Amino acid sequence: MKYRRIDKDTIQCIVTGEDMDERGLTLGDIFERSERAEGFLRELIEEAHEEIGYELSSPSVAMQITPVQDDGMIITISNESGSTFRSFLEHMKDVMEAIANGSLTGDEHQFIDTKSKPKDDYYIDDDQPEDVRIFEFDSMSDVLDFAKDGFAAGQVKSVFGAADDKYYLIITKNRCSWKNFNKLSAKAFDYATVVTDVKGKLIYLSEHGEGLIEKGALTTLKKIARG
Repeated sequence: MKYRRIDKDTIQCIVTGEDMDERGLTLGDIFERSERAEGFLRELIEEAHEEIGYELSSPSVAMQITPVQDDGMIITISNESGSTFRSFLEHMKDVMEAIANGSLTGDEHQFIDTKSKPKDDYYIDDDQPEDVRIFEFDSMSDVLDFAKDGFAAGQVKSVFGAADDKYYLIITKNRCSWKNFNKLSAKAFDYATVVTDVKGKLIYLSEHGEGLIEKGALTTLKKIARG
C-alpha cells in the first residue's frame, strides 16, 4: 500500500487488488464495514502513522472509497474535526444550487410518494426536485442486490454515501428517459425507501453524510455486486 498526505488532516492510500487478495478482502467487505474491514482500516491508519507520520486529531474519521481498475481502491481519510467528507459535501452543494436555480425541476413529470400513496399512484409535488431521487437502504446487501443488474447505470448520475447506519444512493436523471427514471424508482421499492423529502434529505446529508462513491456510484456498485 502507498500513502500520500493531502493536508494536515487528510491522507490517501492506494490499495491494489493484490493488497486486497493478501488480506482476503473484497470491496463489498469494505462497504459493509465488516469486522475484517474494520481491522484493515485500523491497520491502514497505523501504517499511515509509521509511513508518513499521520496523526488522528479527533475520534471522528470520514472515509471515501474510489475503486480502481485492478480491483483495488483509493481510500481517502479525513480526520478534520466537525466536518463531513469534502467531496460529498461539495457535490451536495452543487445539487442544492441546481435546485435553487430551478434547473432540477420538472413539474410536468410525475414523482412517486411512498408514504401517502399506494405504489402505483403518482402525484406532482411542486416543492421537490423531479430530477433527483434518493434511495435509503438498511444494509449494504440490499444496495448490492438493487445495483446488480445495472439498470440505467450508464444513463444517470449517481452518488453513494452513508449516514446514521443507513446507506444512501442519490440519483440525478441526466440522460435517462423519464420512463426508465420512474422504472428505477419503482424497482427501488423492493430494496429501499424512496425518500420523499428530497431537498430536506440533501441538506441533512450535506451536513451529516459520509461520501463513499462520489461519481458513477451505480456503475461501481454493479461491478462490486457482480464480483
